[in-house]
Formats: sequence, C-alpha cells, structure tokens
Amino acid sequence: MDTLPDRAYYYEKLGLHPWHWHHRQPPQLVRQLAARHLLATFFDWQRQLRAQPEPFYLALWLVKGREFAHSSQVVVGMGSKRARYRNTHGEPDPTGPPLPPEYWQLPGAGALTWTTHPWQTFLDAFDYPTGWPAWAFANPHYDYVHEDGSRYLVVQTSWVWVGQLAEIGASAE
Repeated sequence: MDTLPDRAYYYEKLGLHPWHWHHRQPPQLVRQLAARHLLATFFDWQRQLRAQPEPFYLALWLVKGREFAHSSQVVVGMGSKRARYRNTHGEPDPTGPPLPPEYWQLPGAGALTWTTHPWQTFLDAFDYPTGWPAWAFANPHYDYVHEDGSRYLVVQTSWVWVGQLAEIGASAE
C-alpha cells in the first residue's frame, strides 16, 4: 500500500501452486481458504484507505472455474486507474450465476455487494495466424481491434464475481 500514491493501483493475486499456471480448478476447501485470504486482504486495505482523501476503487474479484487460482484478486485503483479497474468487466450481467454458497458463508462475504460479469479472454491474432481456434466460437465472442491495429478475438470463458462495499461517501466506489 506504500506504493499506491506513486503507482495509482495495487493488487494481490493468489498464485496458488500447482493450480496457478496449470489452469485447473482447486478443490473447494482450497478455494474457500483462498477467498477467505482475499476477503481479509480486502477489509485490511479498506481500513487503510479510509483515511485516503482521494477517491478510490476497491474490489475483490473471484473468478469461476479454471482461472480461479490465476486471476482472483483484490484490486485498488486511484486517479486514472480508478476508472480503468471500475470498467474492466463492463456492466454486470443479471443472467450470470450468483455468488456460490461456498463463498457466501465466509466471514465478511455478506458485507459486500456482489455483481456477476462475464470473464473474457483476449486471443491475439499473432498467436493464431491460420485462424481462430474452433473452441472459441462455441462461447460468446466478438472481434476487437486495439488502437495500435492489433486484432483480437474476445471470448467469454467463465464468470467473475465482483465484491465491493456499498458505502456512501466520496472516498470509495
């Protein structure tokens, strides 16, 4: 948190070996212990940020499925990074699955407001010179061209639950 004023963002991911790089879903008990750690981190950061005069974005992201260990995290952003993190997942999708009971029962989870968003993977055209992989077309997807001209296929591979405090005030969103 000491670097936050200089960097305008900070995050803590799980890095759960052996699931982190092998894209395998950890067992439920491991996911619950990991989510408990992220909840504790969230509330610790929230306590530290209360004195922060600048508005900030603070959220816990729990990713469903194979990306859980690699991508679930607590994020905080200030300044231009605040809007970037706030808009990362787009609008909530009310048709997505609600936060599972395995997480709701954890201490502190009920204090957060949870929204469900599509979890998307960007496939780079550079990595697929002969065309997009067939599996990608079986999922919701769309073409995206970056401002530098790079082409991507954006594919929804899962869901992410975003937890935030529903505070009234100028310091948090």
